[in-house]
Amino acid sequence: MKTALRNLRAAIHQVLDPLIPIGSDCVLIDFPHHANVGDSAIWLGEIAYLQSRRCNLKYTCDSQNYNENALRAVLSNSIILLHGGGNFGDLYPNHQELKEKVIRNFPNHRIIQLPQSIQFNEVSNLDRAKEVLSLHDDFHFVTRDAVSHRLAQEHFSGHLYLCPDLALMLDLKPLSSRRKLVNVLVLSRTDDEKASHIASIPSRAITCRVVDWLDEATPKYQWLYDWSHRRLGWRNSKVPPFLLNKLAMLGANCMAKERLARGLALLAQGDIVITDRLHGIILSWMGGTSVFYTDNNYMKLSNFLSTWLDETQNIMSCANFEAAFHRAEASIRSRRSGVASDPS
Repeated sequence: MKTALRNLRAAIHQVLDPLIPIGSDCVLIDFPHHANVGDSAIWLGEIAYLQSRRCNLKYTCDSQNYNENALRAVLSNSIILLHGGGNFGDLYPNHQELKEKVIRNFPNHRIIQLPQSIQFNEVSNLDRAKEVLSLHDDFHFVTRDAVSHRLAQEHFSGHLYLCPDLALMLDLKPLSSRRKLVNVLVLSRTDDEKASHIASIPSRAITCRVVDWLDEATPKYQWLYDWSHRRLGWRNSKVPPFLLNKLAMLGANCMAKERLARGLALLAQGDIVITDRLHGIILSWMGGTSVFYTDNNYMKLSNFLSTWLDETQNIMSCANFEAAFHRAEASIRSRRSGVASDPS
């Protein structure tokens, strides 16, 4: 795993380093101000990468509090970075609208879309995105899987790249060191991307817990992030804008760390993880936990894994949750008997 992770990080640097010089001033747009742990993992991986380049982060915002004037006031020669993930397309309109708005508003600044999966269900939405991107000469589109990259090559002109997900920049402690509560932790989507459903747990011979990671208490530092952005919208705030931007970034990073810790604590409860969430796989693998997965509704997981982690041990593809349960149970039984099971 260490060698594979080192190679993936090298691939990240190979793609992004020429685009983001050491010491660059940057802004990072589309903070994931929601409970999905995977997006917070990506965000913190982005922060880790930018810190490795000694970049100066001057501004962040999310899809609800974007302020063109506040961004323009700090931008100068900064590089505009768009948060990566799985929301380039029309599955999550608020995020796509923010990206297109920023691209329109700042035609003379370098804009980099950090590694994304692409999914459009409506041709009209794809056509609009093509038009917006075609008008920007210094837009750099980084995709995170081969299928999305081919789609970008087919529909978008200009600067196109293929790069691993930035959550892989995180340094995680092994999940195996934590106390286990069940044999199998099932992290199952409860949103519109869900493709496979759990009919029943097939055996009482193993213990399991079924959860998603979208439920959370209000993060401790949400008030600081929200307060800073409200003040940035005031014309006569007594707090200097540069300080408000620093406080907003502090609040964002603290919320992301809290969400990541919550997600890792969930995953660590099981000896084995079953999931249909991409970052359930990535974080489990990075933490040394075996994971059986079934895909989401547009093959996002298998597209990414076949691009970067197809031959990696401890990540096993399954047709559905029932198949994943059976294979996890076989693995648990083999461990108990001291006989190594065939993950295939």
